[in-house]
Amino acid sequence: MSVQTAATSTDQLVTAPDTGITRTYDLTVTKETAAPDGVEVELLLVNSQFPGPLIECNWGDSLEITVRNNISDEGTSIHWHGLLQKGTPWMDGAPGITQCPIAPGSCYTYRYKPELYGTGWYHSHYEAQLASGLAGPMVIHGPRHVDYDIDLGPVVVSEYFHEYYDVILEGFLENKVEVTLSDNNLINGKNSYKGNGAPLASFNFTSGNTHLLRLINVSAFAVQKISIDGYTMQVIANDYTPIVPYETEVVTLAVGQRSDVLVTATSNSTDSVWLRAYKPPDCSPGKSGSYLATAAIFHEGADRTQAPSSQAVPGAYNDYCGNDALSLTVPLGPQAADEPGLTEVVPIELRPNGSSNIWFMANRTYRVDYNAPQLRAAARGDTGFPWIQNVHDYGAYASVRLILENPGVQSHPMHLHGHDFMVLREGPCDNDTMFPLGQTEFAHVLSAAEASARFGGGPEPDLSSRQYRGRIDELPPGPRHGWGPGARSVPEVIGDYGTCWDGTIVNPENPQRRDVQMLLPGHYVVIQFKLDNPGIWPLHCHIAWHLSGGMGHMILERPEDIVAYTEIGEAMAQTCDDWQAWSSTHVVDQVGGGL
Repeated sequence: MSVQTAATSTDQLVTAPDTGITRTYDLTVTKETAAPDGVEVELLLVNSQFPGPLIECNWGDSLEITVRNNISDEGTSIHWHGLLQKGTPWMDGAPGITQCPIAPGSCYTYRYKPELYGTGWYHSHYEAQLASGLAGPMVIHGPRHVDYDIDLGPVVVSEYFHEYYDVILEGFLENKVEVTLSDNNLINGKNSYKGNGAPLASFNFTSGNTHLLRLINVSAFAVQKISIDGYTMQVIANDYTPIVPYETEVVTLAVGQRSDVLVTATSNSTDSVWLRAYKPPDCSPGKSGSYLATAAIFHEGADRTQAPSSQAVPGAYNDYCGNDALSLTVPLGPQAADEPGLTEVVPIELRPNGSSNIWFMANRTYRVDYNAPQLRAAARGDTGFPWIQNVHDYGAYASVRLILENPGVQSHPMHLHGHDFMVLREGPCDNDTMFPLGQTEFAHVLSAAEASARFGGGPEPDLSSRQYRGRIDELPPGPRHGWGPGARSVPEVIGDYGTCWDGTIVNPENPQRRDVQMLLPGHYVVIQFKLDNPGIWPLHCHIAWHLSGGMGHMILERPEDIVAYTEIGEAMAQTCDDWQAWSSTHVVDQVGGGL
Protein backbone atom coordinates (compact mmCIF):
# COMPACT_ATOMS: atom_id res chain seq x y z
CA MET A 1 0.00 0.00 0.00
CA SER A 2 1.60 3.30 -1.03
CA VAL A 3 1.08 6.63 -2.76
CA GLN A 4 3.67 7.50 -5.38
CA THR A 5 2.74 11.11 -6.21
CA ALA A 6 5.31 13.88 -5.82
CA ALA A 7 5.03 16.22 -2.85
CA THR A 8 4.76 19.98 -2.98
CA SER A 9 5.89 22.28 -0.20
CA THR A 10 2.31 22.85 1.00
CA ASP A 11 0.81 19.34 0.92
CA GLN A 12 0.31 19.08 4.70
CA LEU A 13 -1.16 22.60 4.91
CA VAL A 14 -4.23 21.88 2.79
CA THR A 15 -7.19 19.57 3.20
CA ALA A 16 -6.37 15.90 2.67
CA PRO A 17 -7.66 14.37 -0.59
CA ASP A 18 -10.64 12.03 -0.56
CA THR A 19 -10.00 8.61 -2.07
CA GLY A 20 -13.46 7.32 -1.15
CA ILE A 21 -11.81 4.23 0.37
CA THR A 22 -12.38 3.03 3.95
CA ARG A 23 -9.78 0.71 5.46
CA THR A 24 -11.08 -1.55 8.24
CA TYR A 25 -9.18 -3.15 11.09
CA ASP A 26 -10.13 -5.33 14.05
CA LEU A 27 -7.95 -5.08 17.16
CA THR A 28 -8.44 -7.37 20.16
CA VAL A 29 -6.70 -6.39 23.39
CA THR A 30 -5.76 -9.21 25.78
CA LYS A 31 -3.63 -9.79 28.85
CA GLU A 32 -1.24 -12.66 28.09
CA THR A 33 2.05 -14.16 29.19
CA ALA A 34 4.79 -13.50 26.65
CA ALA A 35 8.59 -13.43 26.49
CA PRO A 36 9.87 -10.85 23.97
CA ASP A 37 13.36 -10.98 25.52
CA GLY A 38 13.20 -14.58 26.71
CA VAL A 39 11.77 -13.72 30.15
CA GLU A 40 8.10 -14.58 30.64
CA VAL A 41 6.05 -11.62 31.87
CA GLU A 42 2.44 -10.48 31.79
CA LEU A 43 1.79 -8.12 28.87
CA LEU A 44 -1.09 -6.36 27.18
CA LEU A 45 -1.14 -7.48 23.55
CA VAL A 46 -3.02 -6.40 20.44
CA ASN A 47 -4.11 -9.40 18.36
CA SER A 48 -1.61 -11.38 20.46
CA GLN A 49 1.26 -9.35 18.96
CA PHE A 50 3.99 -7.22 20.52
CA PRO A 51 4.30 -4.54 19.31
CA GLY A 52 0.74 -4.43 17.97
CA PRO A 53 0.02 -4.93 14.26
CA LEU A 54 0.78 -2.21 11.74
CA ILE A 55 -2.19 -0.05 10.78
CA GLU A 56 -1.72 1.62 7.40
CA CYS A 57 -3.69 3.50 4.80
CA ASN A 58 -3.19 6.05 2.06
CA TRP A 59 -3.55 9.78 2.65
CA GLY A 60 -7.17 10.50 1.80
CA ASP A 61 -8.52 7.14 3.00
CA SER A 62 -10.84 6.80 5.96
CA LEU A 63 -10.24 4.35 8.80
CA GLU A 64 -12.71 2.17 10.66
CA ILE A 65 -10.99 0.39 13.55
CA THR A 66 -12.91 -1.81 15.97
CA VAL A 67 -11.21 -2.33 19.33
CA ARG A 68 -12.39 -5.26 21.48
CA ASN A 69 -11.42 -5.29 25.15
CA ASN A 70 -10.77 -8.85 26.28
CA ILE A 71 -8.96 -7.78 29.46
CA SER A 72 -11.10 -9.19 32.23
CA ASP A 73 -10.49 -6.59 34.91
CA GLU A 74 -9.53 -3.30 33.24
CA GLY A 75 -10.97 -0.79 30.82
CA THR A 76 -8.97 0.42 27.86
CA SER A 77 -8.94 2.90 24.98
CA ILE A 78 -6.76 3.59 21.94
CA HIS A 79 -5.28 6.98 21.10
CA TRP A 80 -4.10 7.64 17.54
CA HIS A 81 -1.03 9.62 18.44
CA GLY A 82 -0.39 12.78 16.43
CA LEU A 83 -3.54 12.67 14.31
CA LEU A 84 -5.52 15.88 14.60
CA GLN A 85 -9.07 14.44 14.61
CA LYS A 86 -10.44 17.61 13.05
CA GLY A 87 -14.19 17.23 12.93
CA THR A 88 -14.05 14.03 15.00
CA PRO A 89 -12.65 15.02 18.42
CA TRP A 90 -14.63 12.19 20.04
CA MET A 91 -12.35 9.71 18.24
CA ASP A 92 -9.16 10.85 20.00
CA GLY A 93 -9.20 7.93 22.45
CA ALA A 94 -8.57 9.72 25.76
CA PRO A 95 -10.80 8.12 28.43
CA GLY A 96 -12.57 10.55 30.71
CA ILE A 97 -12.03 13.29 28.13
CA THR A 98 -13.23 12.15 24.69
CA GLN A 99 -14.87 8.84 25.61
CA CYS A 100 -15.69 6.44 28.40
CA PRO A 101 -13.25 3.52 28.64
CA ILE A 102 -14.08 0.41 26.65
CA ALA A 103 -15.43 -1.96 29.30
CA PRO A 104 -14.20 -5.56 29.61
CA GLY A 105 -16.07 -7.70 27.11
CA SER A 106 -17.15 -4.68 25.06
CA CYS A 107 -15.95 -3.05 21.85
CA TYR A 108 -15.82 0.37 20.26
CA THR A 109 -15.33 1.37 16.62
CA TYR A 110 -13.18 4.40 15.88
CA ARG A 111 -14.10 6.10 12.57
CA TYR A 112 -12.05 9.00 11.23
CA LYS A 113 -10.04 10.31 8.30
CA PRO A 114 -6.34 11.05 8.93
CA GLU A 115 -5.49 14.63 7.96
CA LEU A 116 -1.74 14.10 7.98
CA TYR A 117 0.58 11.58 6.37
CA GLY A 118 3.77 9.93 7.50
CA THR A 119 4.81 7.74 10.43
CA GLY A 120 2.79 7.50 13.63
CA TRP A 121 1.69 5.05 16.28
CA TYR A 122 -1.26 4.11 18.45
CA HIS A 123 -1.38 3.23 22.13
CA SER A 124 -3.64 2.82 25.10
CA HIS A 125 -4.41 6.01 26.99
CA TYR A 126 -5.94 4.20 29.96
CA GLU A 127 -3.69 4.68 32.99
CA ALA A 128 -0.16 3.50 32.05
CA GLN A 129 -1.15 0.43 29.98
CA LEU A 130 1.30 1.60 27.32
CA ALA A 131 4.16 0.49 29.58
CA SER A 132 2.94 -3.12 29.41
CA GLY A 133 2.97 -3.29 25.64
CA LEU A 134 -0.34 -1.86 24.41
CA ALA A 135 1.03 0.03 21.42
CA GLY A 136 1.70 -0.43 17.71
CA PRO A 137 2.95 1.39 14.59
CA MET A 138 0.87 3.36 12.12
CA VAL A 139 1.73 4.56 8.61
CA ILE A 140 -0.25 7.01 6.48
CA HIS A 141 1.30 6.70 3.02
CA GLY A 142 1.54 10.05 1.27
CA PRO A 143 3.52 12.12 -1.20
CA ARG A 144 7.32 11.95 -1.28
CA HIS A 145 9.55 15.00 -1.24
CA VAL A 146 12.79 12.96 -1.36
CA ASP A 147 13.12 9.84 -3.49
CA TYR A 148 14.04 6.41 -2.17
CA ASP A 149 13.95 2.82 -3.43
CA ILE A 150 12.71 0.62 -0.57
CA ASP A 151 10.41 1.31 2.40
CA LEU A 152 11.67 -0.95 5.21
CA GLY A 153 8.68 -0.01 7.37
CA PRO A 154 8.54 0.74 11.10
CA VAL A 155 11.53 0.42 13.42
CA VAL A 156 9.80 0.42 16.81
CA VAL A 157 12.09 1.05 19.78
CA SER A 158 11.14 0.95 23.44
CA GLU A 159 12.48 0.29 26.88
CA TYR A 160 10.97 -2.81 28.51
CA PHE A 161 9.79 -3.72 31.99
CA HIS A 162 9.45 -7.17 33.58
CA GLU A 163 6.83 -5.83 36.02
CA TYR A 164 3.22 -5.15 35.07
CA TYR A 165 2.51 -1.44 34.70
CA ASP A 166 0.29 -1.07 37.79
CA VAL A 167 3.09 -2.27 40.09
CA ILE A 168 5.43 0.36 38.64
CA LEU A 169 2.83 3.13 38.76
CA GLU A 170 1.87 2.43 42.37
CA GLY A 171 5.53 2.27 43.34
CA PHE A 172 6.28 5.58 41.63
CA LEU A 173 3.41 7.29 43.45
CA GLU A 174 4.77 5.83 46.70
CA ASN A 175 8.16 7.43 45.95
CA LYS A 176 9.87 4.11 45.23
CA VAL A 177 12.15 5.34 42.46
CA GLU A 178 13.71 1.92 41.96
CA VAL A 179 10.50 0.48 40.43
CA THR A 180 10.78 2.82 37.44
CA LEU A 181 14.11 1.37 36.27
CA SER A 182 13.58 -0.56 33.05
CA ASP A 183 14.91 -4.11 32.57
CA ASN A 184 15.77 -4.03 28.88
CA ASN A 185 15.62 -2.18 25.57
CA LEU A 186 13.90 -3.58 22.47
CA ILE A 187 13.83 -3.09 18.70
CA ASN A 188 10.59 -4.27 17.08
CA GLY A 189 9.84 -6.11 20.31
CA LYS A 190 13.08 -8.13 20.38
CA ASN A 191 16.36 -8.30 22.27
CA SER A 192 18.22 -10.80 24.41
CA TYR A 193 18.37 -10.45 28.19
CA LYS A 194 21.67 -10.97 30.01
CA GLY A 195 22.97 -13.20 27.22
CA ASN A 196 20.02 -15.64 27.22
CA GLY A 197 20.09 -16.02 23.43
CA ALA A 198 16.64 -14.59 22.73
CA PRO A 199 16.37 -13.60 19.05
CA LEU A 200 17.17 -10.11 17.78
CA ALA A 201 15.34 -8.14 15.13
CA SER A 202 16.87 -7.97 11.67
CA PHE A 203 16.47 -5.92 8.49
CA ASN A 204 17.54 -6.36 4.85
CA PHE A 205 19.49 -3.85 2.78
CA THR A 206 19.88 -4.06 -0.98
CA SER A 207 23.30 -2.87 -2.13
CA GLY A 208 23.32 0.60 -3.68
CA ASN A 209 19.64 1.26 -2.89
CA THR A 210 18.22 3.99 -0.68
CA HIS A 211 16.05 2.70 2.17
CA LEU A 212 13.38 4.46 4.21
CA LEU A 213 13.33 3.57 7.91
CA ARG A 214 10.42 4.78 10.03
CA LEU A 215 11.86 5.25 13.54
CA ILE A 216 9.28 5.26 16.37
CA ASN A 217 9.89 5.57 20.13
CA VAL A 218 6.97 3.88 21.94
CA SER A 219 8.69 3.86 25.34
CA ALA A 220 7.05 4.70 28.65
CA PHE A 221 10.03 6.82 29.79
CA ALA A 222 13.17 6.33 27.73
CA VAL A 223 15.01 8.67 25.42
CA GLN A 224 16.34 6.60 22.51
CA LYS A 225 19.53 7.20 20.50
CA ILE A 226 19.29 5.37 17.18
CA SER A 227 22.28 4.82 14.89
CA ILE A 228 23.56 2.47 12.19
CA ASP A 229 27.23 1.49 12.28
CA GLY A 230 29.20 3.14 9.50
CA TYR A 231 26.30 5.18 8.14
CA THR A 232 24.87 8.66 8.24
CA MET A 233 21.10 9.05 8.06
CA GLN A 234 19.17 11.69 6.17
CA VAL A 235 16.22 12.90 8.27
CA ILE A 236 13.23 13.80 6.07
CA ALA A 237 10.36 14.00 8.58
CA ASN A 238 9.85 14.50 12.30
CA ASP A 239 6.57 13.22 13.72
CA TYR A 240 3.97 13.89 10.98
CA THR A 241 5.85 16.91 9.61
CA PRO A 242 7.93 16.59 6.40
CA ILE A 243 11.10 18.66 6.75
CA VAL A 244 13.96 19.99 4.67
CA PRO A 245 16.39 17.02 4.80
CA TYR A 246 19.48 17.11 6.99
CA GLU A 247 22.10 14.49 7.84
CA THR A 248 23.07 13.03 11.19
CA GLU A 249 24.79 9.92 12.53
CA VAL A 250 22.45 9.66 15.55
CA VAL A 251 18.71 10.29 15.76
CA THR A 252 17.42 11.22 19.23
CA LEU A 253 13.79 10.38 19.96
CA ALA A 254 11.90 11.24 23.12
CA VAL A 255 8.82 9.22 24.06
CA GLY A 256 6.21 9.45 21.30
CA GLN A 257 8.50 11.01 18.71
CA ARG A 258 9.16 9.65 15.23
CA SER A 259 11.69 10.36 12.49
CA ASP A 260 11.68 9.15 8.90
CA VAL A 261 15.26 8.63 7.73
CA LEU A 262 16.89 7.58 4.47
CA VAL A 263 19.97 5.37 4.32
CA THR A 264 21.78 4.43 1.10
CA ALA A 265 23.40 1.00 1.37
CA THR A 266 27.00 0.45 0.33
CA SER A 267 27.75 -1.39 -2.90
CA ASN A 268 29.23 -4.39 -1.06
CA SER A 269 26.57 -7.11 -1.17
CA THR A 270 28.15 -9.13 1.67
CA ASP A 271 28.10 -6.35 4.26
CA SER A 272 26.30 -6.65 7.60
CA VAL A 273 26.10 -3.97 10.31
CA TRP A 274 24.38 -3.26 13.61
CA LEU A 275 21.46 -0.93 14.06
CA ARG A 276 21.63 0.35 17.65
CA ALA A 277 19.03 1.79 20.03
CA TYR A 278 20.64 3.19 23.17
CA LYS A 279 18.83 4.76 26.12
CA PRO A 280 21.31 6.89 28.06
CA PRO A 281 21.20 6.31 31.83
CA ASP A 282 21.46 10.08 32.29
CA CYS A 283 18.08 10.42 30.54
CA SER A 284 16.29 7.14 31.25
CA PRO A 285 16.59 5.22 34.53
CA GLY A 286 17.52 1.60 33.91
CA LYS A 287 19.19 -1.44 35.39
CA SER A 288 22.71 -2.46 34.52
CA GLY A 289 22.86 -4.10 31.10
CA SER A 290 19.48 -2.70 30.02
CA TYR A 291 20.57 0.25 27.92
CA LEU A 292 21.45 -1.13 24.49
CA ALA A 293 19.35 -2.98 21.93
CA THR A 294 20.80 -4.12 18.61
CA ALA A 295 19.33 -5.40 15.38
CA ALA A 296 21.29 -6.86 12.47
CA ILE A 297 21.12 -5.31 9.01
CA PHE A 298 22.13 -7.81 6.32
CA HIS A 299 22.92 -7.03 2.69
CA GLU A 300 21.54 -9.51 0.17
CA GLY A 301 24.78 -11.54 0.01
CA ALA A 302 25.72 -11.43 3.71
CA ASP A 303 26.21 -14.53 5.82
CA ARG A 304 23.16 -14.46 8.07
CA THR A 305 24.59 -17.10 10.38
CA GLN A 306 27.27 -14.66 11.56
CA ALA A 307 26.63 -11.63 13.75
CA PRO A 308 27.89 -8.30 12.39
CA SER A 309 31.28 -7.14 13.65
CA SER A 310 30.78 -3.45 12.89
CA GLN A 311 31.65 -0.64 15.32
CA ALA A 312 29.37 2.13 16.62
CA VAL A 313 29.57 5.58 15.07
CA PRO A 314 30.99 8.43 17.19
CA GLY A 315 28.20 9.80 19.35
CA ALA A 316 26.12 6.60 19.31
CA TYR A 317 26.26 6.63 23.12
CA ASN A 318 26.09 10.38 23.75
CA ASP A 319 24.20 11.40 26.87
CA TYR A 320 22.42 14.57 25.69
CA CYS A 321 18.71 14.15 26.42
CA GLY A 322 17.33 16.86 24.14
CA ASN A 323 16.23 16.89 20.53
CA ASP A 324 18.29 18.17 17.61
CA ALA A 325 18.67 21.94 17.37
CA LEU A 326 15.55 23.76 16.18
CA SER A 327 17.57 25.39 13.41
CA LEU A 328 18.13 21.95 11.84
CA THR A 329 14.47 20.96 11.67
CA VAL A 330 12.81 23.18 9.07
CA PRO A 331 9.30 22.16 7.93
CA LEU A 332 8.85 21.62 4.22
CA GLY A 333 5.67 23.72 4.13
CA PRO A 334 6.33 27.14 5.68
CA GLN A 335 4.12 28.67 8.35
CA ALA A 336 5.12 31.91 10.07
CA ALA A 337 4.75 32.44 13.80
CA ASP A 338 2.13 35.17 14.09
CA GLU A 339 1.37 37.27 17.16
CA PRO A 340 -0.79 35.07 19.42
CA GLY A 341 -4.04 36.11 21.05
CA LEU A 342 -2.81 34.80 24.41
CA THR A 343 0.59 34.07 25.94
CA GLU A 344 0.73 31.98 29.12
CA VAL A 345 3.54 30.64 31.31
CA VAL A 346 3.11 27.04 32.51
CA PRO A 347 5.69 25.89 35.09
CA ILE A 348 5.86 22.17 35.87
CA GLU A 349 6.52 21.07 39.46
CA LEU A 350 6.57 17.89 41.50
CA ARG A 351 5.11 18.50 44.95
CA PRO A 352 4.70 16.32 48.02
CA ASN A 353 1.16 15.16 48.73
CA GLY A 354 1.28 13.22 51.97
CA SER A 355 2.89 9.88 51.16
CA SER A 356 3.05 10.60 47.43
CA ASN A 357 4.46 13.12 45.02
CA ILE A 358 2.08 14.74 42.50
CA TRP A 359 2.89 16.69 39.35
CA PHE A 360 1.44 20.16 38.88
CA MET A 361 1.24 22.39 35.79
CA ALA A 362 0.78 26.08 36.64
CA ASN A 363 -0.36 25.17 40.15
CA ARG A 364 -2.94 22.61 38.95
CA THR A 365 -2.97 18.82 38.81
CA TYR A 366 -5.62 16.58 37.24
CA ARG A 367 -7.73 13.46 37.61
CA VAL A 368 -10.34 12.46 35.03
CA ASP A 369 -13.75 10.92 35.72
CA TYR A 370 -14.10 7.85 33.50
CA ASN A 371 -17.89 7.92 33.84
CA ALA A 372 -18.28 11.53 32.73
CA PRO A 373 -16.14 12.40 29.65
CA GLN A 374 -15.41 16.10 29.46
CA LEU A 375 -16.23 16.38 25.76
CA ARG A 376 -19.68 14.90 26.36
CA ALA A 377 -20.41 17.62 28.92
CA ALA A 378 -19.01 20.36 26.65
CA ALA A 379 -21.30 19.18 23.83
CA ARG A 380 -24.24 19.91 26.16
CA GLY A 381 -22.85 23.38 26.83
CA ASP A 382 -21.70 22.41 30.32
CA THR A 383 -18.13 23.65 30.78
CA GLY A 384 -18.15 24.14 34.55
CA PHE A 385 -15.65 21.35 35.16
CA PRO A 386 -14.39 20.41 38.63
CA TRP A 387 -11.04 21.96 39.59
CA ILE A 388 -9.38 18.53 39.76
CA GLN A 389 -10.01 17.90 36.06
CA ASN A 390 -7.75 20.85 35.19
CA VAL A 391 -9.69 22.08 32.14
CA HIS A 392 -8.69 25.53 30.81
CA ASP A 393 -11.05 27.44 28.52
CA TYR A 394 -8.98 29.14 25.82
CA GLY A 395 -12.06 30.37 24.00
CA ALA A 396 -11.69 31.29 20.35
CA TYR A 397 -8.35 33.05 20.11
CA ALA A 398 -6.71 32.67 16.72
CA SER A 399 -3.62 31.17 18.36
CA VAL A 400 -2.10 30.55 21.79
CA ARG A 401 1.54 30.65 22.90
CA LEU A 402 2.62 28.61 25.93
CA ILE A 403 5.96 28.97 27.69
CA LEU A 404 6.54 25.61 29.38
CA GLU A 405 9.09 25.74 32.19
CA ASN A 406 10.83 22.88 33.97
CA PRO A 407 12.51 23.74 37.29
CA GLY A 408 13.07 20.06 38.14
CA VAL A 409 15.77 17.47 37.45
CA GLN A 410 13.84 15.19 35.06
CA SER A 411 13.08 15.75 31.37
CA HIS A 412 9.54 15.95 30.01
CA PRO A 413 8.58 15.02 26.42
CA MET A 414 5.60 17.35 26.01
CA HIS A 415 2.74 16.22 23.74
CA LEU A 416 -0.40 18.09 22.67
CA HIS A 417 -3.42 16.24 21.30
CA GLY A 418 -5.30 17.69 18.32
CA HIS A 419 -2.39 19.78 17.04
CA ASP A 420 1.09 19.79 15.63
CA PHE A 421 2.51 22.84 17.37
CA MET A 422 5.26 25.26 16.48
CA VAL A 423 8.39 25.11 18.64
CA LEU A 424 9.64 28.70 18.81
CA ARG A 425 12.55 28.54 21.22
CA GLU A 426 14.16 26.54 24.02
CA GLY A 427 16.82 27.40 26.54
CA PRO A 428 17.97 27.32 30.17
CA CYS A 429 16.02 28.93 33.00
CA ASP A 430 16.46 29.23 36.77
CA ASN A 431 13.90 28.80 39.54
CA ASP A 432 14.19 32.38 40.84
CA THR A 433 13.15 33.68 37.43
CA MET A 434 10.32 31.16 37.03
CA PHE A 435 8.84 31.96 40.45
CA PRO A 436 9.32 35.69 41.18
CA LEU A 437 6.73 35.50 43.97
CA GLY A 438 8.42 32.48 45.56
CA GLN A 439 8.13 28.76 44.87
CA THR A 440 5.72 26.45 46.68
CA GLU A 441 7.30 23.52 48.52
CA PHE A 442 8.53 21.06 45.93
CA ALA A 443 9.56 17.42 46.10
CA HIS A 444 13.25 16.56 46.07
CA VAL A 445 13.67 13.59 43.74
CA LEU A 446 16.48 11.84 41.93
CA SER A 447 17.44 12.65 38.38
CA ALA A 448 17.47 9.81 35.85
CA ALA A 449 21.26 9.61 36.16
CA GLU A 450 21.13 9.43 39.97
CA ALA A 451 18.38 6.77 39.88
CA SER A 452 20.34 4.68 37.37
CA ALA A 453 23.51 4.90 39.44
CA ARG A 454 21.86 4.25 42.81
CA PHE A 455 19.43 1.47 41.88
CA GLY A 456 20.77 0.14 38.58
CA GLY A 457 22.78 -2.71 40.05
CA GLY A 458 26.26 -1.60 39.08
CA PRO A 459 28.06 0.58 36.53
CA GLU A 460 27.58 0.19 32.82
CA PRO A 461 30.50 -1.14 30.76
CA ASP A 462 32.78 1.49 29.28
CA LEU A 463 31.40 2.69 25.97
CA SER A 464 34.30 4.24 24.14
CA SER A 465 32.27 6.36 21.74
CA ARG A 466 30.11 7.92 24.43
CA GLN A 467 30.25 11.70 24.39
CA TYR A 468 28.17 14.71 25.31
CA ARG A 469 26.81 16.99 22.64
CA GLY A 470 24.53 19.92 23.43
CA ARG A 471 22.21 20.99 20.63
CA ILE A 472 20.42 24.11 21.96
CA ASP A 473 20.55 26.94 19.42
CA GLU A 474 22.59 29.96 20.46
CA LEU A 475 21.26 32.96 18.55
CA PRO A 476 23.15 36.25 18.23
CA PRO A 477 21.60 39.43 19.65
CA GLY A 478 19.08 40.97 17.31
CA PRO A 479 15.42 41.91 16.89
CA ARG A 480 13.12 40.17 19.36
CA HIS A 481 9.97 38.62 17.99
CA GLY A 482 6.76 38.60 20.00
CA TRP A 483 7.78 41.13 22.67
CA GLY A 484 8.42 44.26 20.63
CA PRO A 485 11.74 45.67 19.39
CA GLY A 486 14.95 45.42 21.37
CA ALA A 487 16.20 43.08 24.04
CA ARG A 488 14.84 43.18 27.58
CA SER A 489 17.23 43.72 30.46
CA VAL A 490 15.05 41.78 32.96
CA PRO A 491 12.91 38.67 32.56
CA GLU A 492 9.25 39.16 31.68
CA VAL A 493 6.58 38.31 34.27
CA ILE A 494 3.32 36.98 32.85
CA GLY A 495 0.58 36.42 35.38
CA ASP A 496 2.09 34.81 38.49
CA TYR A 497 5.22 33.49 36.76
CA GLY A 498 8.39 34.77 35.19
CA THR A 499 10.09 33.57 32.04
CA CYS A 500 13.70 33.42 30.90
CA TRP A 501 12.63 33.58 27.27
CA ASP A 502 13.84 36.83 25.69
CA GLY A 503 11.34 36.74 22.82
CA THR A 504 13.75 35.30 20.26
CA ILE A 505 12.24 32.82 17.80
CA VAL A 506 14.33 30.29 15.88
CA ASN A 507 13.41 30.65 12.19
CA PRO A 508 10.36 32.90 12.82
CA GLU A 509 9.10 32.63 9.24
CA ASN A 510 8.95 28.83 9.47
CA PRO A 511 9.65 27.41 12.97
CA GLN A 512 9.76 23.70 13.70
CA ARG A 513 6.42 21.90 13.98
CA ARG A 514 5.83 18.52 15.59
CA ASP A 515 3.54 16.88 18.18
CA VAL A 516 6.15 16.04 20.88
CA GLN A 517 9.05 18.22 22.03
CA MET A 518 11.53 17.46 24.81
CA LEU A 519 11.62 19.91 27.72
CA LEU A 520 14.97 19.53 29.47
CA PRO A 521 15.61 19.94 33.22
CA GLY A 522 16.18 23.58 34.17
CA HIS A 523 14.93 24.72 30.77
CA TYR A 524 11.96 26.29 29.04
CA VAL A 525 10.40 25.61 25.65
CA VAL A 526 7.98 27.91 23.82
CA ILE A 527 5.21 26.35 21.75
CA GLN A 528 2.43 27.93 19.72
CA PHE A 529 -0.65 26.50 18.03
CA LYS A 530 -3.75 27.68 16.22
CA LEU A 531 -7.13 27.29 17.89
CA ASP A 532 -8.68 25.81 14.76
CA ASN A 533 -9.85 22.45 16.13
CA PRO A 534 -12.85 22.58 18.51
CA GLY A 535 -12.48 19.99 21.24
CA ILE A 536 -10.78 19.24 24.55
CA TRP A 537 -7.13 18.39 24.01
CA PRO A 538 -4.70 17.19 26.70
CA LEU A 539 -1.28 18.80 26.89
CA HIS A 540 0.86 16.40 28.88
CA CYS A 541 4.23 14.84 29.52
CA HIS A 542 4.44 11.53 27.64
CA ILE A 543 6.38 9.77 30.40
CA ALA A 544 3.78 7.32 31.68
CA TRP A 545 4.49 7.86 35.39
CA HIS A 546 4.49 11.63 35.05
CA LEU A 547 1.18 11.69 33.18
CA SER A 548 -0.45 9.28 35.62
CA GLY A 549 1.04 11.34 38.44
CA GLY A 550 -0.90 14.47 37.47
CA MET A 551 1.00 16.17 34.64
CA GLY A 552 -1.93 16.98 32.37
CA HIS A 553 -3.33 20.37 31.27
CA MET A 554 -6.63 20.08 29.36
CA ILE A 555 -7.19 22.66 26.65
CA LEU A 556 -10.85 23.51 26.00
CA GLU A 557 -10.86 24.94 22.49
CA ARG A 558 -13.71 26.88 20.89
CA PRO A 559 -16.42 25.57 23.26
CA GLU A 560 -19.25 27.23 21.36
CA ASP A 561 -18.31 25.23 18.26
CA ILE A 562 -18.23 21.96 20.21
CA VAL A 563 -21.96 22.28 20.82
CA ALA A 564 -22.46 22.04 17.05
CA TYR A 565 -21.08 18.49 17.05
CA THR A 566 -24.41 16.71 17.38
CA GLU A 567 -22.71 13.34 16.81
CA ILE A 568 -20.94 13.38 20.18
CA GLY A 569 -23.85 12.15 22.28
CA GLU A 570 -24.64 9.22 20.02
CA ALA A 571 -20.97 8.30 19.52
CA MET A 572 -20.39 8.01 23.27
CA ALA A 573 -23.73 6.56 24.35
CA GLN A 574 -23.13 2.82 24.03
CA THR A 575 -19.56 2.85 25.33
CA CYS A 576 -20.56 4.96 28.35
CA ASP A 577 -23.58 2.73 29.03
CA ASP A 578 -21.34 -0.35 28.91
CA TRP A 579 -18.77 1.28 31.18
CA GLN A 580 -21.41 2.45 33.64
CA ALA A 581 -22.85 -1.06 33.83
CA TRP A 582 -19.44 -2.67 34.39
CA SER A 583 -18.09 -0.08 36.82
CA SER A 584 -21.25 -0.24 38.93
CA THR A 585 -20.49 -3.87 39.80
CA HIS A 586 -16.66 -3.79 39.79
CA VAL A 587 -14.06 -1.73 41.63
CA VAL A 588 -12.25 0.56 39.19
CA ASP A 589 -8.73 0.80 40.54
CA GLN A 590 -7.82 4.19 39.10
CA VAL A 591 -4.38 4.59 40.61
CA GLY A 592 -3.36 7.87 38.98
CA GLY A 593 -4.88 10.66 36.93
CA GLY A 594 -6.42 8.15 34.53
CA LEU A 595 -4.63 8.91 31.25
